[in-house]
Amino acid sequence: MELSLTENRQLLRIDSATALELEQINISLTKRIDSWRFNPLVKKGVWDGYISYVKDDKWIPAGLWKEVMDICKEYKIDLKIHGVTNLFDREINAESFEKWALDFFKDSEITPRDYQIDAAYNILKFRNCLSELATSAGKTLISFLTVAYILEKQKAEKILFIVPNVSLVIQASEDFTDYNYKNQVNIKIQQIYSGQKIRSGRNVVIGTYQSLIKKPTEYFDQFDAVIIDETHKAKSASIKTILSKCKNAIYKYGLSGTIPKSGTLDRLTLMCHTGPLITEVSANFLQNEGHIAKCKVKVIEMDYATQSAKDAFKEMAFNKYESKDVFKFEQNYVINSPGRLNFICSIISKVKGNSLVLFHRIEHGQKIYEKLRQESDKVVYYVDGSTDKDIREEYKKKMEAGDEVVIVASYGTFSTGISIKKIHNIFFTESFKSEVIIRQSIGRGLRQHSSKDSVNIIDFVDDISSPDWDNYLIRHAKARQKIYNEQKFKFDIKKVKFEGDI
Repeated sequence: MELSLTENRQLLRIDSATALELEQINISLTKRIDSWRFNPLVKKGVWDGYISYVKDDKWIPAGLWKEVMDICKEYKIDLKIHGVTNLFDREINAESFEKWALDFFKDSEITPRDYQIDAAYNILKFRNCLSELATSAGKTLISFLTVAYILEKQKAEKILFIVPNVSLVIQASEDFTDYNYKNQVNIKIQQIYSGQKIRSGRNVVIGTYQSLIKKPTEYFDQFDAVIIDETHKAKSASIKTILSKCKNAIYKYGLSGTIPKSGTLDRLTLMCHTGPLITEVSANFLQNEGHIAKCKVKVIEMDYATQSAKDAFKEMAFNKYESKDVFKFEQNYVINSPGRLNFICSIISKVKGNSLVLFHRIEHGQKIYEKLRQESDKVVYYVDGSTDKDIREEYKKKMEAGDEVVIVASYGTFSTGISIKKIHNIFFTESFKSEVIIRQSIGRGLRQHSSKDSVNIIDFVDDISSPDWDNYLIRHAKARQKIYNEQKFKFDIKKVKFEGDI
């Protein structure tokens, strides 16, 4: 099989391939969307739920070059990709970059760690790639190293840094200013989010994808490099649209603590718009090296449903309803249990230290917040998507300065990117099985602080199963436990029984 990189470096053209080789590439680069059975178009029979990254048996996104190589290696297909090295920077070398990075921070309180220098070098070498960096690996410092080098060496003139929320715009801007402590590099930052004034002569634009998506197509022509922070969110339509508009960018790279698993559609989508995963720094590695806090997971299986309720859920699952409907019934049942609310809030109130309490539905989060305010001696704050960014920042400062502070927050606002070092406990009060959500949420507590050597994860599980049938929330819990095992987070399970209607 022979492929060629197109002149604009956007696509791989299939120049020659046998029918069997072409069939295998098509199979390997075609995946179904998540929950495809429930998609309206699939239900109507007008779509099968598959997305293919081979177009007209002729074109493959250039970002999938490594994936194509791996497929061909697995199926013993001889492969040549002409021009693929044009994607890389063939001038940079590891030794000179390491010297540059260490010299840059000479006489500074900051010294980049070996793996941070390696990660930055790999990004600069491959130019179009992904890096999976666990929380507290130093994504912002790694990003800064790449930005400073690109600008100083005049590899690019204007850089776009895409982040998922306003807090990270502010955080990244402040960190970049701190890292450029002697103004060695001419970095002028323009923040992009609602209400910000546009200033001329800025060479680094840091903005939310929600604000950037509103910009016209020609706005993105100015950028030579694009960085996507928290890249696992890049499967969203907004970010994909932005990336597709950045046609002049030589560099396109993403950093995240949670890159989707190999072989998934989400992984292919990310690589399609950036490039292959070339750096992995795990939480377990950082823990063993002493760079982040340890993690202790306590799974609490709560058995409080009446036998008649358990029988009813089992009957619904087997006879009457689709699985997604039974799951919704389970969710509604558990958040409307007075006994469950009392039990969860009593645990949160008793556990010492600062706590982040995560919920999914606002109705549930508000119940927990009100209960804790009435019955707990702790200082309690509430955050959901409608909470002003300045108020969120104030709550974070209160937690960093306090000792018995609780923030009750939605997963969407506090599971990703939020930096609070003084978190001692994280409570999962609603069920999820998403690896991204679970790992990102745990990551909020892994930052080191003098007041802790580990973070406690308390995972509340609702056991409303019957003999020979596991309810959906129990299945979610087992999926989370599999993630804990894969990430080498030790956990133990405690079973408790109480009355749910009390």
